[in-house]
Parts: sequence; structure tokens; C-alpha cells
Amino acid sequence: MRPAFFYGYVILALSFSNTTFVRGVSGAFSVFYVALLEDFGWSHGVGASIVSINSLVYALVSPLVGWAFDRLGPRALMPLGGLLIGSGLLMSGLSRSLWELLLAYGVVVAMGQGVLGFVSQSALISHWFIRRRGTAMGLATMGQGFGMLLLVPLAQFLISLAGWRAAFMVLGGVSLCALVPTNAFLQSRSPSEVGQLPDGDPPSVVDGYKARGHKPSQIQRWTLKAALRSFPFWTITVGHLALGTGLYIFYTHVVAHLVHEGFERLFAALALGLIGFVRIPGTSLWGVISDRLGRDTAYGWSVVITVAGAAGLAMVNPSFPRWFVYAVAVLFGLGHAAGNPTYGAVIGDIFGGSHVGTIFGFLEIGFGIGMALGSWLGGALFDVTGSYHWAFGLGVVTFTASYLAVRASINWQRRQEDWSR
Repeated sequence: MRPAFFYGYVILALSFSNTTFVRGVSGAFSVFYVALLEDFGWSHGVGASIVSINSLVYALVSPLVGWAFDRLGPRALMPLGGLLIGSGLLMSGLSRSLWELLLAYGVVVAMGQGVLGFVSQSALISHWFIRRRGTAMGLATMGQGFGMLLLVPLAQFLISLAGWRAAFMVLGGVSLCALVPTNAFLQSRSPSEVGQLPDGDPPSVVDGYKARGHKPSQIQRWTLKAALRSFPFWTITVGHLALGTGLYIFYTHVVAHLVHEGFERLFAALALGLIGFVRIPGTSLWGVISDRLGRDTAYGWSVVITVAGAAGLAMVNPSFPRWFVYAVAVLFGLGHAAGNPTYGAVIGDIFGGSHVGTIFGFLEIGFGIGMALGSWLGGALFDVTGSYHWAFGLGVVTFTASYLAVRASINWQRRQEDWSR
């Protein structure tokens, strides 16, 4: 008999909250970036180095996060992530030099984002959902869009009202209050801890699922050593690298691009917030579509939409009507919303098992390096060319590469399944 209430929905709510702050804090740096350039007089490349260090630290801690998740569980691990994010933001507000911001936002906040980011959330969802993994990943990562919608305009409002230092400190205080107690008291590693089964299914459904070929003996064999020797580990790593590069070219620089083209700052911040708003339904939509049509088919269509939006953002200037800016922001937000739920579901589908957190952690290294590379390249290409057109064009190429990596990984998995029959 199906339980009256599946605790996995509480886990989804926690993941939604965690990703809201992880992505919202990350996206909000785009408006802090403009304020910091003006206050300190840095070049675009120097200012973007803060995000690059943040991304590199995120990449380096991801394997440790995966290892800690598999051994300690989310209730011990995730409150630490909230503490690090909140403390790092408070330290950022007190910073008075580049090296202090590199330490506060580049290191401390990044460690917290790593603990509460893609690795731990995806590993957690993979334990709680199997049949509806894509849908669950989409619902959990809706928080990314909500964070962009909420925290990016809020950061710009606070900066305009009281300055970037006060804005950092307000966001830090809110993060501490919202993330630490909820994860400390409500997290749970797997359905078995509360006497339930994945997806909230009764035993009869799980037995039928296993009978169709999804047996624990097939997915428990994956260890980190076995994964490192496999083809999909490296294709996903390349795809993650490409996806991170493309995303952070835009996330770090789209506000600066719009301001440079002549738009006012609040409008630019609202455009980035709109990208986040569209992610809210977009992530859940793509998760459902991937469960029904297949991960590669769904992701292929999403990349086409992403590329159309990215190209439009690269073209805009004040001679364009504002509805056009909003329209291409919607396209970009809707399209790239598929990235996290698709990669999370694909990794869970291929590498699911008792070591999934560790494998997620090592795969996230590529994404973190891509984040660092995209943030730095966007600023460096602007310093060389005087515009963001080349950087945004590179972003279009990287999104295409991320799709090819997903397709190659899924084709490998299908061949393995055919051979095992």
C-alpha cells in the first residue's frame, strides 16, 4: 500500500531551497561585478577573476563533497554548506581589497556552493527517485531560476539603496537563517531511512521495475575506479566543461554587456532576473520531457532554443525594442534550463548506486573548471576586443558541444543495454 505521504517531497523542497541560494548568490555576482568595477577601477578581466577563483575552488571541493556525501550523509554535510555561504557573503561585505574578495567570495562562498550544489543535490535526488528521476531533477533545480529571479534584482536594489557592502551582508544573513536549520533538521539520505521506497512506490511496483532490467546488481557495480575507466565519464566531463564555460560567459557578463551597450543597470538586472524566472518552469518542463522523450532528444531541442537566445543577446543594443531583449532572455532562460536536470539525470541513469555521490563529485570538476574559464574568458575577450560579441559567440559553440557529449554518453549506455540482453 502506497504511504500516505512520501518524504521525498520534503527532500525536493529542501533541494529547491538549497539551489535557490546557490544559483541566486552566483547569479547576483553579475550585478556586484558592475559595482566592484566602478568602485575599484579594475579591468573586466581582473574583476572576473573573483568568479574564476570561486569556480576553481568549487571544482576542487566537488570530489570531496561527493566522498563526504556517500560517507556522512546530507544531514551532517549540508548545514555546513549554508554556514559557509552565509559567512563568506558577510566576509565579502567587509572586504576592502581584491585579495580579501578572492578569499571571501572566491574561496569561502565557493566551498559552501560546492557543498550545497549540483553534486550533493543530484546524488540525493538519485537515491530518492528512479522512475521519475528526470522530473525530480527538474523540480529540484527550479530553485535555480527562482534564485536568479529573486536574488539578482534584490542585490541590485540593495546596492542602489545602501551599496555593495551592505548588499553582501544582507544576503549573507538571509542565507544563514534559511539554509542552516532546515538542512540540519529535515535532511535524510535515502527512503530506507524513513521506511519507504524510491518514488514513494509500494514494493510491487519496485519488483516490477527490477524485473524490466533495472536490478540493483547492475547499478551497484559502479565504483570511482570503474567510472574513471569508462567512456561516458570522460564524455560527460567534456560536456560539463563546455556547459560550465557557456553558462558563466553569460551569467557573469550579461549585465555588464547590456550596460556597455547603453541600457540602464536596473533594466539589465531585470533581464538577468527574467532569465532566472523562465528557468523556474523550464527546469521542471525539461525534466518531464526527458523522462518521456529521452534525455538526448529533449536536450537537443533545448540547445537549439538556447543558441537562438544567446545569439539574440549578443546582437542587442539600445536601437532594439525592449521587448526583443526580454524575448531573447526568455529563449535563453528556457533553453539552458535543461542543462542541470539533464546532466543530473544522465549521470544518475548511468552511474547510479552506492558510490554515486563520489562519481558526481569527480564529474563536477569539469563543470567547475568551465565556470572559471567562462568567467575569465568573457572578461579577457572584452578587454581585447572592446565588446562581448566574441565571448557570446564562443558560448554558442560550447552549448552545442555540451549536447554532443550527452548524446555520445546516452548512445554508449544504449549499446551496453543491448549487449546485456
